[in-house]
Amino acid sequence: MRAASENSYQAGLKVLTDALRSDADAMAVAENLYGISDLLRESGRVAHALTDPGRTEADKRQLAHDLLANGVEPQTIEIMQTLASKRWSSSRDLEVAAEQLGNEAVFSAAAQAGQLKQVEEELFAVHNFLADNRELRINLSDLGVGSAHDRAHFAARFFADALTPFSSRLLRRQVRLSIHGRLLSLIREITHQAASRRGRLFATVTSASPLSQTQVERLQKILEARYQSAVAVNTEVDPSLLGGLHIEVDGDGINATVKSNLAKAKRELVR
Repeated sequence: MRAASENSYQAGLKVLTDALRSDADAMAVAENLYGISDLLRESGRVAHALTDPGRTEADKRQLAHDLLANGVEPQTIEIMQTLASKRWSSSRDLEVAAEQLGNEAVFSAAAQAGQLKQVEEELFAVHNFLADNRELRINLSDLGVGSAHDRAHFAARFFADALTPFSSRLLRRQVRLSIHGRLLSLIREITHQAASRRGRLFATVTSASPLSQTQVERLQKILEARYQSAVAVNTEVDPSLLGGLHIEVDGDGINATVKSNLAKAKRELVR
């Protein structure tokens, strides 16, 4: 998100955080926000109306209320009125904000149950399992057979014994949203969000061959020393790198692969 949308999202996040400190049902609010995200994705007219800079803040707040009254939790209406009253760089950013706030509501429910750390670890495990199991990954993505609803519930059944209800809900949501085979990317993003919620940076480390647990732990210590923060390390394998590592920590990229070095050498030769 650009600055205007990010500021608007943060305003909505504050309202959500304050609301969930009360007796609000976090999972009910999450379901509301997911439904609103779906509505905004499917109806450009609604998304445009709620983000139209030509409308007054009061008008957009009233519109949000009228759209949602009697159908969602009171806290959800307050969140969406806040979002609608703010400035957005694009109407799609409002859809993304509703989706991310839905995730945050699930994380809040997990935290209340003392299971947020477990949720992050489970999402890591699911990501790595699917990365190693291409056929299952394809079957769960939009490249597979059946409706998004069917694939989501198949994922929940397949991982039923390995996930908390919170992780299961997040996984089902990512399966439903998967387009163009982006399931792994979506799960990585939600894991990143979980790590951030716990105050940890998120590192994606790509290597030409699998790293040992000792190597991962050593790399984690190096990154934590460099960034002066706890770091969650997710590993991926890409044989095309030939050797070395590509590391990305919250958008900060470190490319030390044989492939990148060869490309650099080639550029030097043609100068």
